[in-house]
Amino acid sequence: MRLTSKEAAYTSVSAALIYIGTSIAIPMPKPLGVWHFGDIFTFIVCILFGPIVGGFASGIGPMLFDVWNPFWGSAFIVYAPATLVIRGIMGVILGSLRTVFRGHVYVSEVFAMAVAVSVKNFGYFFYDYYLYGAVAFLDLVTFFPMSALFVAITIPILATVRKVLGVQYLIQPSAKRGN
Repeated sequence: MRLTSKEAAYTSVSAALIYIGTSIAIPMPKPLGVWHFGDIFTFIVCILFGPIVGGFASGIGPMLFDVWNPFWGSAFIVYAPATLVIRGIMGVILGSLRTVFRGHVYVSEVFAMAVAVSVKNFGYFFYDYYLYGAVAFLDLVTFFPMSALFVAITIPILATVRKVLGVQYLIQPSAKRGN
């Protein structure tokens, strides 16, 4: 697979935006990590750009936050490898499913967000369980309501972004790329 220069540029800018969204965060007791707005940025990026840009940007941006962020330094570095994989997979799933129901754009996108955050939430649950044990069940109690809120917030923001840009997608879905 080869990235075009346009895809590489979109990925770089999108990873930076997701990093910023992830940096708008509230730290929580372990194993909860941080609650942040990165998911909203991730949803928008993956829906507008698809699985290639979305997958890379969704993994790299939050992983960079875990490695170093302006508020807590490297306090979350233990999550960096898991974040790269879990959130990268989340981005690929979201970008790939964004048009799963042909002719039903919003249904497809809500479905894609629900599936992608479920994969992400369970991924972090299993990682936290490995790190901290049974207390990781707190992830499931807190992550899903927060994810539902972020999906609800994303829908009007995405509609506004599309209206301003005047396009449905910045990278059009195509059978060739699998989205």
